Amino acid sequence: MLASLALMALVIWASQIYLTRTFSEEQKADSVRRATLYAGAIQSAMQRHAVVPLLLARDPILMQALRTGRYEGAEERLASFREEIGAGSIFLLDPVGRIVAASDERPREQYDGDKAYFTKAMASTGTEFSMIENEDGAFSFHYARQVLVEDQVLGVVVVTVDLGAHEEGWRRTGIKIAVTDSEGDILLASEPAWRSNSLSSVLAPGSEASLVRNALRSAQNTIGEVPYTYIGDTPYLLAEVPVGFRNWRLTFFSTLEGVRARVNGGLAMIVMVMALLLALALYMLSQRTRAESRRLQKESTELRALNRRLSDEIAARKRLEKNLKEAEQSLEQASKLAALGQMSAAVSHELNQPLAAMKTYLAGARLLLQRRRPDEAVSSFQRIDDLINRMGGITRQLKSYAHKGELSLEPIDLRDSVRAALSLMAPQLTKMPVSISTTMPSGPVIVRADPIRAEQIIVNLLRNALDAVSSRTDRRIKILLVQGEMVLLSVEDNGTGIKDPDKLFEPFYTTKRPGEGLGLGLAISAGLAAELGGRLVARNAPDGGAVFELLLPRDTGQSQAAE
Repeated sequence: MLASLALMALVIWASQIYLTRTFSEEQKADSVRRATLYAGAIQSAMQRHAVVPLLLARDPILMQALRTGRYEGAEERLASFREEIGAGSIFLLDPVGRIVAASDERPREQYDGDKAYFTKAMASTGTEFSMIENEDGAFSFHYARQVLVEDQVLGVVVVTVDLGAHEEGWRRTGIKIAVTDSEGDILLASEPAWRSNSLSSVLAPGSEASLVRNALRSAQNTIGEVPYTYIGDTPYLLAEVPVGFRNWRLTFFSTLEGVRARVNGGLAMIVMVMALLLALALYMLSQRTRAESRRLQKESTELRALNRRLSDEIAARKRLEKNLKEAEQSLEQASKLAALGQMSAAVSHELNQPLAAMKTYLAGARLLLQRRRPDEAVSSFQRIDDLINRMGGITRQLKSYAHKGELSLEPIDLRDSVRAALSLMAPQLTKMPVSISTTMPSGPVIVRADPIRAEQIIVNLLRNALDAVSSRTDRRIKILLVQGEMVLLSVEDNGTGIKDPDKLFEPFYTTKRPGEGLGLGLAISAGLAAELGGRLVARNAPDGGAVFELLLPRDTGQSQAAE
């Protein structure tokens, strides 16, 4: 009996070490996945707010307010932007650093000229990021950008990124998270007491830890148990992942309650099995004297053990299903935030061209009305109305990215799409002297496509070509339309050519300076071409420059187009 008890104790001790190590490794892998989701949410929030100063710096309402000194319209504009993007605060400063308009109750005429966001924005023409430590130890994060009109600085627009909601959500759910910068200083934390500290100081062992406790921890690490991080006397599993923004890192502290519950369940099952074996041995020893009664007792014991085992398995499955559901909900929320950030960037990129054209036509119409030529002004208003319809079509297309609906294709003459794209690009073509040669067949070139998407691809290619030749004195763009088994539309420029063809069609990849492009035009065009059953390719021209070729299936009059 003593030997059996010693063997049981040894088995339980070894099983406890093995189960703890196994379940701790699984828990740590789950912690890394959860930490990645939280880091993705923070990265998405920072990227979503980063594009807002660029949009506001080009807003005509804010420019007019800074020129005239009347900020009623600017106040409403900033408040509407804050409500749409969920920013902490958006405010406008004049060239000397005084607050002149804000989306909240921030004091007007307050001097912020010594703030980091103002000094950085005044020293650069791009969007600048800054952090300011508040009195309570928390940090506030700001994006700032100059409002420039004809190289004159009218003021600075500042967007405050509100990450307090993330900290509040962490505290409500009872998890421990810390976000640190490259120096290891804590920027965000679920525990307010961690602010104004470094992560190393939070994780430093307390002086009150006894020698016996330290010896036990060293022994656990020596025999192969998973090393834990102690905050006070409570052990945690530590998972650290990069946020993907300015070398920030997110540290997730996972409690061991789930590991302990699973280990206890496993040990209970092992003890139950060993108890059954011991009962079986006792049964064999007393079989000759109480055979029938022991047989009935054994069957009863096995049934009770089976019920306990089933109960333990059901409870374990419920816990696993609950953890899986929470992970799926977190992943779904992070995906929605990332999709929202990418959708807002796509809307900004695709609506920029029609808005620029509308501004030019509106200025022309105003001049015609002042010269009492209303009949000619009606033509400009009609073009503005067409552009508004086009913008509506673009927003409907962007919505289709999320809904994956069926395309409504119809036979169109691709020559008309080229002419419409050139008409839409007319304001930009008049501002920059460029030679455009167009070679198209005399007869119709029919393809089955969506008219707005076809024009959108051509406009993106023309705009990319204009940007490529902007630094040259002899600017040339060639447009070639060829009809064969496939319809080929080629746009060639004499710019600097393509430096990295492998990354050309990746979203947010751009060779332009900050503030001149988002890197979405070619990625969107390639996606639209694929949806129309074609493809978009790029190569360097033999004589220098870049050539973009759009291949679309030719409409043969049949009910279905060839693959």
